[in-house]
Amino acid sequence: MSEDADAGTSMIASLFGSQPAAVLDRTGPGIEADAAVGLHVAVGNLVDELRAEAARKMRLAMDVAYVSAPGVSFAATPYAQSDWGPGKGWAWAVQRITVAGFGATTDFVTAYRANSTSGTVPANALFTFQEAVAGGTATWHPGRTGLILRGDESLAFGGTITATITVSVDVIQLADSKLPYFLL
Repeated sequence: MSEDADAGTSMIASLFGSQPAAVLDRTGPGIEADAAVGLHVAVGNLVDELRAEAARKMRLAMDVAYVSAPGVSFAATPYAQSDWGPGKGWAWAVQRITVAGFGATTDFVTAYRANSTSGTVPANALFTFQEAVAGGTATWHPGRTGLILRGDESLAFGGTITATITVSVDVIQLADSKLPYFLL
């Protein structure tokens, strides 16, 4: 069974028989105008979405910063400084912890998630630093999201040391509201 194009066009035209001729005439500039308007609307929507995404990224960047927290030094363990962590409403994504000043090759320092020396218990242990060279430096890079401290958390340190130890950290500090996006 074969149909010619004119028969199909005639059938469609009969379905729209009550329409004015101008509506059925799709050979003039109306098609170009419809396409141009549709393209303009689509591009406009895309631009709006791109602007909204750029604004969201800018807001996110304002609440996320790479910082070096002030270092701490101690000559005895356990050691804790309760405010050595993010402030209320903020989080730290710890990127690096460096322990320097080991006095002997038998010295070691364990980092704990704790606000006081009473928190230096095995359940709160994060990482143990030890160096094969007296006076050496040991570093831990927990990864982008490997060690997150919230506003009510801090670091404490335990171990066996024979010299003054200095601990420094690099962190990404971010507002608590941005933490879920950072973890994605």
